Amino acid sequence: MLDWLWRRWVGRPAVDWVLALTVTGVHVAVVQIAGAGDVLAWPDREQRIAAYTATATVAAVVGSFITAAVTLYAASTGQRMRTLRTHPVQGPQFRRNWMSILSATLVISGLCLLAIILDTTQRDPGGTHWLAEVAIALGVARATRLVWLFGKVIAGGDIDLADVALTPSGSPPTPPPVPGRRPGV
Repeated sequence: MLDWLWRRWVGRPAVDWVLALTVTGVHVAVVQIAGAGDVLAWPDREQRIAAYTATATVAAVVGSFITAAVTLYAASTGQRMRTLRTHPVQGPQFRRNWMSILSATLVISGLCLLAIILDTTQRDPGGTHWLAEVAIALGVARATRLVWLFGKVIAGGDIDLADVALTPSGSPPTPPPVPGRRPGV
């Protein structure tokens, strides 16, 4: 069951938004019903601003990891990576995932900067801190996606490198089998 969910999740980056909004919505409901548990409302304004700033900073740092990962992905010239990039299903899926992670870093930073601008009172009665909570939830989902993608790229590059190292010089490497239709992987 978990494997089925995982395969469906990795193929659909938009699900991260649903997850982030659902987690935050459930948290809002719990806070409204229980009257407690609103973690970002507990600290004073300076501490909330520091939390928003830290979240925006982490998103920017993750953005630099994304550029490193995309560079690694684009520079991989082995047969498996070429096959992956040109595969009619998995190629577009990988590109969608990379773009969703990159765009999410901008959205997360933007939401946090908006929260910094809008959070002007000591107790935040307007609930601006919920913007930051959506950003944090989206960041967790996209960071998980980034780790998965980075792992796939590293594994594919390593296997291609092993094929080259094991091939006697002068003879062409044996092409890997064409990947079968495996949605979401």
